[in-house]
Amino acid sequence: MRKATMHYVLDAIEGIVLLALVVSGFILWFALPEGTEAGETVVFDRQTWVQLHRWLAVALLIFFSTHLITHWTWITYITKSYFRKWQK
Repeated sequence: MRKATMHYVLDAIEGIVLLALVVSGFILWFALPEGTEAGETVVFDRQTWVQLHRWLAVALLIFFSTHLITHWTWITYITKSYFRKWQK
């Protein structure tokens, strides 16, 4: 797989996970706030949404870490170039 294709796929997955995390967060915040009765549901009950939200956060952390690792050479190059500019 080409490097650009790999980065595109990684970024797309990261974006989808982030969007799902935002949606689950808003559902927990607005539709099912703390203290919501157990019988009230928005597709799932509150506890299932909490678990989904937590696992999405873990997945985003993993994808974000992978993103940083795959871009590490570029990050170090850009950082060094900025420090060289400041030293002049």
